[in-house]
Amino acid sequence: MILSVLTFITFKIFEFMARRIHTFLALLVVFLMVLATNRIDQHHFEKAQETVSEVFKDRVLVQGYIFSIAEALHEKELMLVQQTYNQSKTTNTAIEDLIADFETTKLTRSEAEILSQFKSDFVALQKLETRSVQPEMVAQQQRQITDLKEYLNKLSEIQITESRNLTTSAQKSLDMSNMIANFEIFFLICIGIALQIIVFYKAKKSVKA
Repeated sequence: MILSVLTFITFKIFEFMARRIHTFLALLVVFLMVLATNRIDQHHFEKAQETVSEVFKDRVLVQGYIFSIAEALHEKELMLVQQTYNQSKTTNTAIEDLIADFETTKLTRSEAEILSQFKSDFVALQKLETRSVQPEMVAQQQRQITDLKEYLNKLSEIQITESRNLTTSAQKSLDMSNMIANFEIFFLICIGIALQIIVFYKAKKSVKA
C-alpha cells in the first residue's frame, strides 16, 4: 500500500515537472522567436536610417557642391568675356576646396573616375590661365570650361540615379520592417488565443474531474 502511494506521488511529481518543463520550453521558444523577429526588424529599421543619412551626406550635399562649382565656372566664363582676371585665383581656390569636400564623400566608381578627369582638366585650365591672354588662349580656356561643365552634368546625373536607388533601398527596408511588425502582432495574437484555449481546456477538465 505504501509502495503504491509512493509510486503514485512520484508519478505525479514527474508529471508536474514534465508539465513545468514543457511550459518553460514553450515560453522559451516564444521568447526566442519574438526576440529574433525584433532583431530582424531593428536591423531593417537601422538600415533604412543609414540609407536616409547616406542620401543626405553623399547625395544632397554633393549636389550642392556640384552646383557651387558650376557657379564658380560660370564666373570664370564671365571673367573671360569681360577680360577681368583679378578674382581668378580666389575662384580657383573655392573650386579646389569644393573638390576636396566632394572627395570626402562616398564615391561610386563612375564618380571617382569622372571627378579624377575633372581635377586633371581643371589643373590644365589653371595652367592656361597663367599664360598671356591671347584670343586663341581665351577660346581654349572656354572649351576647357565647357568640358568641365560637362563633367559636372554627368556627376549630377549620377546623384539623381544614386539617390533614387538609395530611396528605393530604404523603402524596401521600411516595408520589410513593417511586415515583420505585423507578423509579430499576428504571432502574439495567436499565442494569446492558444493560451486562452489551454486555460479554458484545463478549467473544463478540472470541472469534469
